[in-house]
Amino acid sequence: MLSDYQYFGPICFIELIYNQKQLCFDKEAAFTKMSFKNRMVILSAQGPLNLTIPILGGREQKTPIKDILIAYDAPWQAQHCKAIKTCYKSAPYFEYYEADIEKLYATKKEYLVDFLEDCHQFIKKSIKGKWELIDCKVPIKEVKKVSVELEVNSKQKTMLPWQPNNYEQFAIQYPYRQVFESTKGFTSNLSILDWLFCEGGKEISKQLSEPSA
Repeated sequence: MLSDYQYFGPICFIELIYNQKQLCFDKEAAFTKMSFKNRMVILSAQGPLNLTIPILGGREQKTPIKDILIAYDAPWQAQHCKAIKTCYKSAPYFEYYEADIEKLYATKKEYLVDFLEDCHQFIKKSIKGKWELIDCKVPIKEVKKVSVELEVNSKQKTMLPWQPNNYEQFAIQYPYRQVFESTKGFTSNLSILDWLFCEGGKEISKQLSEPSA
């Protein structure tokens, strides 16, 4: 399966890739501002919270994602780490992952893809993912985007239809109890971190490994 990079991607993305045998991130894909390539959505006491990784050159560029450089003129790493801690300090399983999260955000990467790959490896390990992450040998340039349901073209390029402006429209397979659900109600398809901190990697692995009904 060939996919775009995700910054701690939404839960639907993890549901999609969990039982894949191989996964390949498209490093030649152009950076797009309305995507989860450098943005994730977590849940705060005030509601959904967008966390965005700043990049050099701004959001309007169409540079291949492999060439996108992270901007460090603002302390975004400390801000993201603090936001995650504030939002999930009372989550049942957050303490088990806190040290690894701190380590991720303490490492200064030059290229966006390098940081995203570190985030992906953290999630894969945490939920016991068995897919193999492979290099893409042939870039895929022409892909038809869809607005409903996933579509795979003849070269196996999977486009994810959810974006930061419509992620809540996609129902997840296994609803769970969220930290602020009693006051904010359930918010679907947040970053995988929300599910991980609330349910734990072992439970996520168990649920996603079960055959679909």
